[in-house]
Amino acid sequence: MIRTAVDELVKIGWKDEDILNSLEMRMKCGIGKCGRCNIGSKFVCIDGPVFSLAELKKMPNEY
Repeated sequence: MIRTAVDELVKIGWKDEDILNSLEMRMKCGIGKCGRCNIGSKFVCIDGPVFSLAELKKMPNEY
C-alpha cells in the first residue's frame, strides 16, 4: 500500500524530498548494535526511521 501511495504522489508532482517513509518495521534493538536494520551503510534505528524518497533511492534495493 505504501508503494502505491508513493507512486501516486510522484505522479501528481510531489518532489522526492517531500515524500517521507518510515522503515520502523526493520528495527530490532533500536541502538545500532544488532545490525539487523542496516541498509547499505545506514542504520534505520540510528539514521532514521523516517527517510525521504530521495534518500531511499540512494540506498540498495533492500528496503
